[in-house]
Amino acid sequence: MARPRAFEPEAALDGVMQVFWRKGYEGTSLQDIEAATGLNKQSLYRLYADKRAMYLAALRRYDETVVSQTAALLREGSSARRKFQRLFSKVLEETSPGVERMGCFLCNASADQAQLDPQSERFVSDAVMRIEKVFGKALAASPPYDRDAKARKAAAAKLLAFYFGLRTLIKANAPEASLKAAVRQVLEEI
Repeated sequence: MARPRAFEPEAALDGVMQVFWRKGYEGTSLQDIEAATGLNKQSLYRLYADKRAMYLAALRRYDETVVSQTAALLREGSSARRKFQRLFSKVLEETSPGVERMGCFLCNASADQAQLDPQSERFVSDAVMRIEKVFGKALAASPPYDRDAKARKAAAAKLLAFYFGLRTLIKANAPEASLKAAVRQVLEEI
């Protein structure tokens, strides 16, 4: 009879995600993963075939949690501007004192692994396209985007670039005041 698992796989995956998010693929050792999850390598290899499988699972977990939260934030609000104001306010919380500035795992993965690994590249590309579609849906709440598909698509692409740039600048410790000024400017254009 098989012994029941003494750990929660989702909690372990959260630990795997956090360590890859902070350190990247190459910077993360198996010892880092063991420390982040509290699991030994035998338990980890029962869940995942290898380090690459752990990394891809961490990216999927990021998509299920953080990217899903982004989409949820953009569903609330009466206008496109209010929707994006909620999103960018949430993102700027990372600049608060005592909060680790981790940036965006998708941004990190695009620089860290997407050019080296076709599975990572495909995942990052698909996730970015999904986010752009969510941005387009949020823009459709207000004129002229509600009736002008071309303007909506262009604005969604611009906001996507801004969003990922903002997340990257947060990780790079850009001054909070500069980031808030940039967000105000972008919101005025919606």
